[in-house]
Amino acid sequence: MKDLKIAMKAHLKSNNASWQYLKKNKSNIFFNNPVGYIYQKKFSTTLFLNGKKFHFKNKNIFEVRKMKLKKFVLIGYFSYEFNIEPSTAPYKAIFNIYPSGNFSIKRFPKIKKLKSNRLSKILPDISFINSVKKIKQHIASGDIYQINLTRDFEYETSQPSYDLFVNYYKSQPVDLASYIEFHDHTLISGSMELFLSKRGQDLLSKPIKGTRKNSQSRVKDSLSKDLKEKAENLMIVDLMRNDLSQICQAGTVKAKKMFKERSYATLTQLESTVEGKLKKNVTLHTIFEKLMPPGSVTGTPKSEAIKIIGEMEKHYRGPYCGAIGIIEPNDDFCFSVGIRISVLTSKNKKYFSGAGIVWDSKPKKENKETLLKAEAFQNTLSNL
Repeated sequence: MKDLKIAMKAHLKSNNASWQYLKKNKSNIFFNNPVGYIYQKKFSTTLFLNGKKFHFKNKNIFEVRKMKLKKFVLIGYFSYEFNIEPSTAPYKAIFNIYPSGNFSIKRFPKIKKLKSNRLSKILPDISFINSVKKIKQHIASGDIYQINLTRDFEYETSQPSYDLFVNYYKSQPVDLASYIEFHDHTLISGSMELFLSKRGQDLLSKPIKGTRKNSQSRVKDSLSKDLKEKAENLMIVDLMRNDLSQICQAGTVKAKKMFKERSYATLTQLESTVEGKLKKNVTLHTIFEKLMPPGSVTGTPKSEAIKIIGEMEKHYRGPYCGAIGIIEPNDDFCFSVGIRISVLTSKNKKYFSGAGIVWDSKPKKENKETLLKAEAFQNTLSNL
């Protein structure tokens, strides 16, 4: 296949075996040398498989998978814009195609340190702060209650992309990290948030909202006692419960383990758990059509938040704030929320971060939160 000139490896990595594959929790899922790839754009899907190209007009990625790919493992992402139009994102969804059972453990290699530089802000701090102020006006008017505002950064490095991923993970081990080489770009994610997993009819989500920088004074800085952060988390839990109720059996959607503090190298966040049992005959297409994009990276009400995000942000999100993960031949899947990510192309290298805005958000503090979330990746660049 002319387009497959690189190994196009995929590595899903977890510090606590949060990735799911073959009905088991995994710390490492590693695939290499795909037999092809598939992507969906606005109204069509393109498939490269075993050296042949197929184009399907007016077919979505799920329809093509059902026709051609039911025996394969797919690893990739649904973009934030999967269900949003108009959109300038290159792909609605893109996945590499691997033979089922090609799984192998991958140990991190020793890497050479090469020259890199600091993250460069594309959007000035004052512009982000002013955007927060405008969003608070929307909240005051009753248009929305909460929204996730994001920004992008640029950087340069001569470090191989997989080495960058290794250092990124080592600087802040997380639950659902991922590294995926596509035919025209590479994705690195340091996500700690489970968007949605499916085992049989059981669905599980672990939305995260509420962030604080780590400090030695753990009691004083307890997130679980912060009413603002808890309220922010609760809004997203309610949103996820509402989304899941559209596809789950009545009475099965439940919130559990509320406001659990999860600490990482640079920050602590609040995590809650929502679960439900899928209705019979609900397809994968219906699941992602109803739930995308993830509620924790949009806002409430979801439809209005998406509209305002489209007006406020100048960049497309793509895999950032999308869903990154793996689909198995039996329709089980596991997807993280696409946060803490870097996208590398031949033209540029970008990193993304964001902050949840509510009524009592302080604009300068929210700006600092975006910088805090970028700190682990900046540490990666600084230590190369």
